[in-house]
Amino acid sequence: MNTSAARPEINTDGDRDTAPDARFRARLLQNAGLRTQLLLTTAAPLLALLIALAGVSLVAFTRVTQRLVEERDAELVQLSARQVADHWAETLLLLSQVAATDELRSGDLAEMNQLLVANDALLRRFDALHVTDALGRIVAGTVVPPMETLAEQPVFVRARDQRRPVRSPVFTTQSGNSAVLVAVPVYDHLRRFGGCLVGVWEIGGEAVAMPLGKVRTGSGAFAYLVDGEGRVLWHPDPQLAGALMAQHPAVAKAIVGETGAETIDDGGHTVVIGYGPIPANVLTSSLFADPSWQGWSLLIAEPWENITAPFRPFFVLIVLLLSLMITVPLLVLAISSQRVIAPLQTLVEQVDRVASGEFSTQVSINHGPSEVRNLEVKFNDMVRRLHRYQADTQNYVSSVLSSQEQERKRIARELHDETAQALIVLGRRIEDAQAQAGDTALAASLAELRDMVDDTVQGVRRFTSDLRPPLLEELGLPNTLEILGRRTAREDGLSVEVTIEGEPQPLLPELELALYRLAQEGLSNVRRHASATRVDMALRYASGAVTLSLSDNGSGFTMPEDISSLVTTGKLGLMGIHERARLLGGIAHITSQPEQGTTIQVSIPIKHQARPGQS
Repeated sequence: MNTSAARPEINTDGDRDTAPDARFRARLLQNAGLRTQLLLTTAAPLLALLIALAGVSLVAFTRVTQRLVEERDAELVQLSARQVADHWAETLLLLSQVAATDELRSGDLAEMNQLLVANDALLRRFDALHVTDALGRIVAGTVVPPMETLAEQPVFVRARDQRRPVRSPVFTTQSGNSAVLVAVPVYDHLRRFGGCLVGVWEIGGEAVAMPLGKVRTGSGAFAYLVDGEGRVLWHPDPQLAGALMAQHPAVAKAIVGETGAETIDDGGHTVVIGYGPIPANVLTSSLFADPSWQGWSLLIAEPWENITAPFRPFFVLIVLLLSLMITVPLLVLAISSQRVIAPLQTLVEQVDRVASGEFSTQVSINHGPSEVRNLEVKFNDMVRRLHRYQADTQNYVSSVLSSQEQERKRIARELHDETAQALIVLGRRIEDAQAQAGDTALAASLAELRDMVDDTVQGVRRFTSDLRPPLLEELGLPNTLEILGRRTAREDGLSVEVTIEGEPQPLLPELELALYRLAQEGLSNVRRHASATRVDMALRYASGAVTLSLSDNGSGFTMPEDISSLVTTGKLGLMGIHERARLLGGIAHITSQPEQGTTIQVSIPIKHQARPGQS
C-alpha cells in the first residue's frame, strides 16, 4: 500500500528556516526583561528606521554628488582639452613663423643658433630646439641634440613628404630619455625643402605640461596627459611619467575617443576622474592637418575626500542630530520604564522573601501605574492568605508531630514495660528448660533460641531508644549526638566524627528533640543512599541560632534548583529535613554534586527560654 499520499507535505526550505527563527525570537522576548522588551519592541524599530533613513540619505547624497561632480568634470575636460589644443595651435604657429624666417632659410648656422637661443617664447614651450638640413642631419640647436641625424625618423620623413607639421610618437633618445618631436618643414628662398625646425618635448618635462597650467581644477585635483597607447606623457607624480596605463578604466575610454567622467577606486582611494581626447583635428587651423596630432588625451582626477571636504562639518552636525534623535527617545523611554520597572523589582524582591517563608512581608508601592498598584494590593492580600495558611499548617503539623512524639513515647513505654520484660522472662524460662534438658542436642537448640531472644531484646531496646531517646533529657543534645554518632559508627560501619562548636545553650525540649530527629534522619539517609564511608556531624551554637550540619563523602547527586523537586525524584528524607527546619522557623541548605558527597546544613533560631528545671 502506498502511504505517501497520507503523509503531510513537507514545508519548503524557507518555511523550515523561518519557523525556528520565529520561535527563537519569541523565546528571546519571553525571557527578556521588561526594559529589554520595551527596547526591542519600541526603541529597536525606531533606531533601525533612523539608521535606515540616515543610510538612505547618505547613499542618495553620495550618488547625487557623484553624478553632479561627474557631469561637471566631463564638461571641464572638454573645455580644458580645447584649451590644450589652442595652446598647441599657438605653439605650431610660432614654430612655423620661426621656420619661415630668413635666418633659417639662409642656411647660416651662426644666425640659426642665435635665432633659436633668442626666441624665449619657443624655449618656454619646448625643452629643446634643433634645425636639420635637407638630409636630416642636425646642424644647429639650443642643446646637445638627442641624436646626430633624423633622416631615418618617421617624423622627419613625414614632415618632408607631407610638407606640414608632424608630431612623433614617444621614442627613446641616445641619452636614454623618452621624448616627443615636433617637426616643421623649412624651405629656402626657392621653395625647396631645406630641412626641419624640430621642437623636443621630454616626457615628464615642464614644456609638455605647459598647457595644463591653464586648466582650472578644484582643490586637490590634478590633470595629466596620455598618448594614444596609454603612456603617461606628464603626471604630477614623476614616477608615473612614461608609465603605460592602458588598462586604467578612464584611460582606456579616453584613448578610444570617449569623453566623460566616472567615480573609480584608484589604489584604495575613491577618485572622480574626467577623460577625453584633445580635439586638435576640429580646429580650423591647417597646422593640424596631419593625423599624427590625434590620439593624445587629457584626464582630470579629483579625490572624493577633497570633494566632500566642504560638507564634512555638516556631516558632523547630521551625525550629532541623528545621535540626539536616537539618544533622547531612549533616555525618555529609560526614565519612563524606570517608573514601571522599579515597583516591579521591589515586588520581585518581596516575592523572593515570601518564597523563602517570610510571609510577614508587605509591599508598599506609592508610585507607578495603576496596574502596578493594583498588583501590589493583590500581592499583599495573597501574602496575608499565605501567612494564615502557613500558620494553620504549622499548627496542624506541630500537633501531628506532637501526637507522633506522644505515640512514640507510648509505643516505647509499652515495648520497654511489656514486650522487653516478656522477652526477658521468656529468656529465663528457656535457661531453666536448658538446665533440665538431658538431651545434648535439645540443650544446644535451647541455647540458640535463648541467644535469639537476647538479640531481640537488644533490638527492642535500640528501637525504643530511637523512638524516645532517654538520654536527651538527662545528658543534653551535644552528648546525645555524640552517643548517636558512636552507635551509628559501631552498628553501620561508618566513620562518624561529631564536633560541638561554641558554648552550648539551653534549648526548648521540642527544639532539642527536633535537632536530634534531624540528625537521625540525616544519618539514615547517608546509611541508605549515599554509599559513604565517612560522615562529619557538627553542632554549632551561635548568638541567636543553632546550626546542625552533616557532610558525607558518598556518591552525591545533582541538586535541583527547586527544592520541591526532591519529592518527584524520591528524596523524601531530604524533603522532610527541609520541611522540619522550616516549621521550626529555620532553613535547611542542601548542597551536593555527583561523586562529591552531600552536605546538609540546618540553621534554627534560638528562642531564649531555658529548659525546664534550669534557672
